[in-house]
Amino acid sequence: MDHLFDEFSKSLAESVPRRESLRRLGAVFAGAVLSPLGLETAWAGPKLRGAGTDPCKTFCKCSNKTQQSQCLKACQGCNSDTNRVCGSCGSYVCCAAGQSCCSGHCTALNNDVHNCGGCGRQCAAPPPNEVVTCVGGLCVYGCVSGAVDCNGTCTFLGSDPANCGACGNVCAAATPYCNGGKCSACSPGLTSCGGVCTNLDFDNANCGACGVVCPSGTSCQGACVPIG
Repeated sequence: MDHLFDEFSKSLAESVPRRESLRRLGAVFAGAVLSPLGLETAWAGPKLRGAGTDPCKTFCKCSNKTQQSQCLKACQGCNSDTNRVCGSCGSYVCCAAGQSCCSGHCTALNNDVHNCGGCGRQCAAPPPNEVVTCVGGLCVYGCVSGAVDCNGTCTFLGSDPANCGACGNVCAAATPYCNGGKCSACSPGLTSCGGVCTNLDFDNANCGACGVVCPSGTSCQGACVPIG
């Protein structure tokens, strides 16, 4: 603004028309008034440009003041990453990195059988003797402990007459049962004594083994024991 005063001072020393002198005087006053406004505008500009919307305040919409504060605190604990804020008003939490919010609960989509690879993607129930796990967001099925995969079917070789003792070993009609991995004429838990299937734990005529007879006054409980 100093140059305006210089111009006006020159007009006083020079022979310039009266109209030109008035013009220069007006310019001086205008500059004195507008210069502070221009300075204020220059300062206000960066403030307006730097202003932003708080994502946590946009996300949290609880009507209760206490619940709203709790939501904001949870969101701020997530570094304002609203994708990790999970729950409802009064119970919001910050999900750990790598977790997602499914139905109001934090879960890892890479290992949750109820949300495998995406919220709501539940793995189908496994077939008999199988278990299902979520690995890398995919449902993976496998045999339960002790079972063996025989041509895509999980089974127990100790009791399966179609795979008795080994995959593909089918018990014949005369010995249709599989006991301990061996084909037998008797169902599991029973033993053939003289062609008759019996339970050696309770048979007084075959107590503990075929042909062992418990004497009078005893009963078979895997072995002959006195009665009473």
